[in-house]
Amino acid sequence: MVTRLLNSFAQIRNTKVASAVRNTLTLLFPIMLLGSFADVIKFAFLTKTGYMAQMFGVTSWLPYSRELGWVMEVIFHCTIDMIALYAAYGIAYFTAKEYKKDGGSAGAIGLLSFLIISYQPTEDGLPNFSRFFMSQGMLIALIIGYLCGRLWVRFDDSKMQYRYKIIIPVFIVLLVSAILNLAGLFLVKLEIPTYVASFVTEHSPFNSLVYVLGMGFLTDLLSWMAVGGPFSNNPTFNDAPSMANMNAALKSGSSWNVPYKFTDTTLFHSFANFGGSGVMIALIIAILIFSKKTRNRNVAKWSIFPAIFNSHYSMMLGIPVLFNPVFLVPFLITPLFNMIVAAMFILLHWMPVSAYPVPLGTPGPLIAFIGTNGNWVTLVLGAILLVIDILIYMPFVKLSDRISQKAGDINEN
Repeated sequence: MVTRLLNSFAQIRNTKVASAVRNTLTLLFPIMLLGSFADVIKFAFLTKTGYMAQMFGVTSWLPYSRELGWVMEVIFHCTIDMIALYAAYGIAYFTAKEYKKDGGSAGAIGLLSFLIISYQPTEDGLPNFSRFFMSQGMLIALIIGYLCGRLWVRFDDSKMQYRYKIIIPVFIVLLVSAILNLAGLFLVKLEIPTYVASFVTEHSPFNSLVYVLGMGFLTDLLSWMAVGGPFSNNPTFNDAPSMANMNAALKSGSSWNVPYKFTDTTLFHSFANFGGSGVMIALIIAILIFSKKTRNRNVAKWSIFPAIFNSHYSMMLGIPVLFNPVFLVPFLITPLFNMIVAAMFILLHWMPVSAYPVPLGTPGPLIAFIGTNGNWVTLVLGAILLVIDILIYMPFVKLSDRISQKAGDINEN
């Protein structure tokens, strides 16, 4: 059974599609790593409401902290906030290379197609692009880029004149991309919301718990697919349930008897987001302890710093975790397990819920501790859950090593 599974995964890894995706993610890793560092430095260190800024007063004694913050913000917006754009070029480029064709031309077509699809017109006529497509549309970008790459390969293999081999695929891409852009505008106008706040306030605690668990599971699944989920954004503490909880906590002096115990803030962000989606800090530690792959250990070492402050982007691309069936199960089960255990502790009245706002960039295991105004049970529980999470990831890290060895991936060993 295990041997058959290893052979199946190894065969998948050696397909042209998997190879193109893997090479694209490898290309994007340094971009995402730099963006992760800039993201953490900007929001945790150089923003007055950031965790490290409040702990050490960074903005009060560091010269040019505002200017440095601006530089970090520019880097963040040009890397993580535009990562899908680079993905569209990369996958088209490497797809063409897999078929021994001109990767540069294919990449340019993939880039052009994605720009057209994500373009949004403005009243003043200035270029504007969908932030969702650019920052959370990597799956869409990979599909678009792959199709563009295959289109380029198809026409390059044809017997038509050279000029038509270029003009016709470009024309097809322009036409289809413009039609998809028009369809995308209708979808953006619909903008289906998550309804988290209204659901929590209008339903029973049990229904709210099931809903939050489901939405948390969906968020992690979509994150694994490089798509933004309902709980992707950092906790803001300004939605209706969070405001009601905070007011109740301030009024009574504690967060034991707040009205809404099961929300994305009290469960998902407080216990299921250590290091980012999928409890990424647990995977990093598991790789450093159990993996023998030099490349994965190097990626984990580089990703420790941003993951401490809940930025998981570099790990998702560097290992990669994205689209990797080996890590799908622990990526989904680990945060779900954490939320269920935390919910049990809350139901049994063994700990309060996170009702107080926490600074930007607060390390995952400390969110519940600070959000409960220093309840030690939440801190101990977070530590215990993290150890269990590492053990959950352990067999999958070892399986990943065996699959790489089986696939003959010499470059990654």
